[in-house]
Amino acid sequence: MAKLMVIAGEASGDLHAGNVIRRLKALQPNLELFGTGGSHLAEAGVKLHYRVEELAVIGIWEVLKRYRYYKGIFDHMVRLLDEEQPDAVFLVDYAGFNLKFAKEAKKRGVKVFFYIAPQVWAWKKNRVITIKQYVDELIVLFPFEVEFFQKEGLRAHCFGHPLLDICRASRSRAEVLRGLGLDPAKNTLAILPGSRENEIHKHLPLLSETIKLLAKKAEDLQFVYPLAPTIQRAEVEPFFQGGPPVAFAQGQTYDVVAAADLALVASGTATLETAILETPLIIFYKVTKATYWLGRNILKIGNVGLPNIIARKKIVPELIQHDFSPEALTAMVSEYLGDAHKLSLLKADLKALKSQLGAVGAYDKTAEFLQRSLA
Repeated sequence: MAKLMVIAGEASGDLHAGNVIRRLKALQPNLELFGTGGSHLAEAGVKLHYRVEELAVIGIWEVLKRYRYYKGIFDHMVRLLDEEQPDAVFLVDYAGFNLKFAKEAKKRGVKVFFYIAPQVWAWKKNRVITIKQYVDELIVLFPFEVEFFQKEGLRAHCFGHPLLDICRASRSRAEVLRGLGLDPAKNTLAILPGSRENEIHKHLPLLSETIKLLAKKAEDLQFVYPLAPTIQRAEVEPFFQGGPPVAFAQGQTYDVVAAADLALVASGTATLETAILETPLIIFYKVTKATYWLGRNILKIGNVGLPNIIARKKIVPELIQHDFSPEALTAMVSEYLGDAHKLSLLKADLKALKSQLGAVGAYDKTAEFLQRSLA
């Protein structure tokens, strides 16, 4: 019986890996699975030793503050690697942790699959050396990555972007908005502050001030917050006290984002999801001063939003760090909602970006590749 160890450390990795592993399990029912992840991987049959809620963190300083905690988890997973002796490990995104784990797996002669490659073509190019040393098969999400990694001597495969398989609305705009008690005739602004606890606490105070300013400027503007699966309404509702009404939506993010006229989205996977839905968006983000300094001065990061990184130019406006303020965001929202031509140009850019992501069927093709490789 084949045995596969899976490590996903964030909600997005759990989502994509869960869809792949569920299909792989259908192809190979006797496959034994264990590792880390969230609800999607658990439902796919993976025995979880840690959950993504215990692993997700962002920023250099945040990692350093909890170094002993994460080192303990890492050491435990290495012990499991020795005890369980899997045929292969399937490492999903989460590069800081997973590339170190790939080294440990390689030492033991365990085959390493890495799914969702680190974006070394954008920053941290020195990681290519590590990937080349410790990863056997690299599964990438963007077609242009194949050529990049193959030039570096890596075995890289692209089966299309998995978000194309799942990122679509299931209901009409009118149906979605009426279901939330909103008026389809009004402009709708969606807010997506991120799914991690530190993102919530950094972003929501600024976003709540922004919607107060916007409500004073435009009476025909309504607000909706599609909650991430890891966030409960009771956790975030206090941030909006004393401000205009905000509709909260659980478990219907794609429908809500597709129904919005404009979305305010924290940098991360959600920006690409919004782009695939072709909803105009503004990207924002705040990190600690130390993390920001490192990104700008050492890693030489330019654009941070995935749509802009993939397009290799700024097609989506970004307000990052000190540029992200309620006043600046209010002005930008007003600018886009007040200029139909500008909004349509952004939509056209998003449509063109979507066409660069390949074809649907990524989950099935990835599962089939793993099944062949494990046979």
